Amino acid sequence: MARPRFILPILLSLSAPGALLACNDQEDSTAIESGGGALQSAEPPLANNQLDASAIADLEQRAERLVAAGVPGVSVAVLSGDQVVLIARGVADRATGEPMTAEHRFRVASISKSLVASVVLQLVEEGKIALGDSLDSWLPGMLPQSASVKIENLLRLESGIFNFEEDERHMAPYYAGDFEYSWSPEGLVALAAEHPSSFEPGTQFYYSNTNYTLLALIIQKIEGDSLANVVRRRITEPLGMRASSMPIDSELEAPYARGYMLGLGDEPVDVTRISASSVFGNGNLVSTARDVAAFYGALARGEVVGPDQLPAMLRTNPDVDTHYGMGVWRWDHVFPPCGNFVGHDGGAPGYDVTAYSNLEGTRQYAVLTNQLAPGDVVGDEVARKAFGELVGAAACD
Repeated sequence: MARPRFILPILLSLSAPGALLACNDQEDSTAIESGGGALQSAEPPLANNQLDASAIADLEQRAERLVAAGVPGVSVAVLSGDQVVLIARGVADRATGEPMTAEHRFRVASISKSLVASVVLQLVEEGKIALGDSLDSWLPGMLPQSASVKIENLLRLESGIFNFEEDERHMAPYYAGDFEYSWSPEGLVALAAEHPSSFEPGTQFYYSNTNYTLLALIIQKIEGDSLANVVRRRITEPLGMRASSMPIDSELEAPYARGYMLGLGDEPVDVTRISASSVFGNGNLVSTARDVAAFYGALARGEVVGPDQLPAMLRTNPDVDTHYGMGVWRWDHVFPPCGNFVGHDGGAPGYDVTAYSNLEGTRQYAVLTNQLAPGDVVGDEVARKAFGELVGAAACD
């Protein structure tokens, strides 16, 4: 899974205002929390991009429609300046009926790529690696047919390297019920190595998760530490993303939302414990709606990647037909009144997620759900429409 997840049906919702589930523990910000209880008014008066009571109520209603459409639970965050709006609806666990809250962690899939890309670009800024370095110069012999691939090709998903997720052996242990089966990163790359490259590097876009597993291995080699520790030290800890981590096994830190897959039987199947080793570097981030929304805001404001590399990160390749930068999707005028957005979407077994910031860094949103259906979508047509309308309202009220 962990494939591009931008949901274009959000365009259907642009005519309606919206808001997301919010919580905040900082004294100098306006916090609005919405679980199942009463809505509390925000003070002082709202600034530009902030949500008023009617917009928040609209978002709550849209979240409830998504749950009514069959999605077990949803967690939403909208951040605008010092206002944090969090909305949670439905359940985190279908078996126990545990209510979803803003504190529940999710497997947020390909949002991981944005953090890995940010670390690589920090290393570029520090002179520890260059965008023009070849793959073989850092991981000699690992992919002989792709030895000349550049670091920038990997970041932009323009390497032509086969996506290991398309090899049926990748998910076979999990489909057989062995959710704790552990892949090594080298084992994932070995799956890709058995397939030919699709094109000359830098000439086309191809969403291959192998690119980011390779980048994660390079990060570990440069830093002499695990990817999880490097991301914590460089990204999540400085930004106060206290609920975020990058496990490589089946364990999740409580509280977490259990993830459900459709299409594996008559009822949704709990696939929460499918090992995160299966998506090392490209999809193993665990986080909350608030944390990932805050990350994209900090990224857009230049607080994660410095001014020498951020413009290139957010810029698409003019020679390739793509909306992808380096570890982020770039969408211009998808929400016409609200400008341009950067962020990422993700689909992991049991989870369908999306998180973006406007380019100015003044408005961020995240919508996390704990269900995935065949085709990497949240559910049936009704659920997809409800999801798209919720995302659209969160992005642009």
